[in-house]
Amino acid sequence: MASGAATTVDGSVFSISTVHPDIIQTHILTQLDGPTLAAAACTSSYFHSLTRNEKLWQEICASAWPSVKDPRVQTLISMFPSGHKSLFSDSFPVLDLQRPQSKHTLDSLPSTTELISAVDIFYENNLLFSKVKETETVTGWFQFPPFRIDLLGEKELVPTPISVAGESDVLLKQLEDKLSLSWIIIDSSGRKAVNLSSRWPVSVEQHWLTREVQVKYAVIVAGDDQRWGSFSTREFVEFEILVTLGGKEGGEMYVKEVCMQMKDMEEKNLSGRDSLVIIQNCIANGKRKQGKRDEGKHKYKEFRVRKTEKKDRKQKVERFLNIGCFSGFIAFCSFKLWVMLLYSICNYSAS
Repeated sequence: MASGAATTVDGSVFSISTVHPDIIQTHILTQLDGPTLAAAACTSSYFHSLTRNEKLWQEICASAWPSVKDPRVQTLISMFPSGHKSLFSDSFPVLDLQRPQSKHTLDSLPSTTELISAVDIFYENNLLFSKVKETETVTGWFQFPPFRIDLLGEKELVPTPISVAGESDVLLKQLEDKLSLSWIIIDSSGRKAVNLSSRWPVSVEQHWLTREVQVKYAVIVAGDDQRWGSFSTREFVEFEILVTLGGKEGGEMYVKEVCMQMKDMEEKNLSGRDSLVIIQNCIANGKRKQGKRDEGKHKYKEFRVRKTEKKDRKQKVERFLNIGCFSGFIAFCSFKLWVMLLYSICNYSAS
């Protein structure tokens, strides 16, 4: 039986190919979400050809990430190998870069003059915040200081419908369950993109004094620094996205800060230059896969365990070296004391 064919009640054979393509594209494929549409494309060559429609993928991407409707982003997407379909393929699945990469430098990677961030925050699937940010990567202002991208100005606040009422634990749980974030970075020169957010929070904490709430999203990837073996601080690195919300009791919360940083296994911030190498590595070599909702949180917990174990090992080695140095110092002092004592005895005997 042909692909997409079925037997009706009267025994006749019905094939999906007998349905007019316009009907399938207009009334069937438009009802599918991105992952389902991608799966449908793999069922047959016929469906593969129908799902290559650029407008279809453009609407899916705009629905998932309203920020990509920005004219500058649209211009970049038009240069992708398969347009919006390529953007979806690069940005929807969870980034998986767990294998240590070979040593790269900016000279060994495609040159880029800026990174384009397309960021969207949703609460209960309703858009709260959407912004496109351009970050130059050439000058010393970017390359040498710690890597950090801030989306909001110092006094810029984004209102939300989230009520500050009831117990704090309930509020934190609501944010953990309902506040999702996407942070797509597009390499302006590479015609590729990557989503550097876990989508759902890996932690939600409230400051005991200011009562501000900090929602954290994180993606853990393999670093590129293998010089110190098991004691490398960049065996794995963390893309950390922090969303800070404020608000008074009885009122509604507001977003006051959205920023991205990159940290090593000792919580030290990487420079812009080192971060750019890893970002470009993720864009070029990172694998994408369909991840479960809590996968980001599980990987973050594993990363924290790794950090603790590495810290314990480092402290043991440092204690061992300290003991060795102290023992060597005592031995040297004892030897020097014996030499001085023998010298005194010899002089006494000579006199």
